[in-house]
Amino acid sequence: MELENFKQLWHTDNGQDPPEVSLEKQREIHSPLQMLKINMETEFWLMIVTLPLLLSSFPFASSDSNIRMISTLVTILTIGFMVYFYSRFLSLYKLLRKNSINTNYDLFILKTQLLISKEIYISYYIAYIPLAFLLSLIKINFHFDMAYNLAIFGISFFITLLLVYFIIKYWIYYMYGRYIEDIVQLVDELNGIEGTPEKKRQKRSWFERSQKFFMNKFGIKGNILNTVIWFVSVYIFIILFLTVVLFTIIFIGAKLDIIHIDTLLNALERLN
Repeated sequence: MELENFKQLWHTDNGQDPPEVSLEKQREIHSPLQMLKINMETEFWLMIVTLPLLLSSFPFASSDSNIRMISTLVTILTIGFMVYFYSRFLSLYKLLRKNSINTNYDLFILKTQLLISKEIYISYYIAYIPLAFLLSLIKINFHFDMAYNLAIFGISFFITLLLVYFIIKYWIYYMYGRYIEDIVQLVDELNGIEGTPEKKRQKRSWFERSQKFFMNKFGIKGNILNTVIWFVSVYIFIILFLTVVLFTIIFIGAKLDIIHIDTLLNALERLN
């Protein structure tokens, strides 16, 4: 359906200009586009701030030269991966800044780029799963036979899977997905394309409620403030939640004589 629509736009009769988009529809599309640009800028600076925390988790301090070498290669791979993704991120940002949505053809290109970029963005986080798998192996020096190393590996890897799941399900949706859905729906409507029926959005989430509150108070800057507050709050909550869960498991395991505290402490010391 989209291919046929593209052909019709491409082969405009007698060199006529592509059909123009009304100012009203341009304004409808401008709002989610503006939110996408602001969220992209916000995420970029959040990434700059948190990057040292990410790289600090690589075990360069290991006495094993092979582990240090592998850690260095994983770090180079991770940075290269991030540079590639954010170069695509920058290309999309430049496209959004052009604000060229005067014709249906402009909208078709915009819709295509947004959908492709969304899939690339999801792939970016999924690709961290094998990297996390390797990093979890590095942390235990590839020795599963030592006491509690298997448990440490499993917990480290499980936490990564959990984080990737929540990022894809919530972060991508609230930062980009819902705005992309609005734009795609408008573009399809303008081109007479019957898309999937619009999903009835559930009650406003806490994120959306606080976003509305801060934007009413501070305008566009309120959206940035809301994003930063939620980012920091969720980060702290995850750390506290996992700490409580792990201490609870250790406490119960020690009481039932399943976990030996001294042996566990020795295993954790080896990681440092």
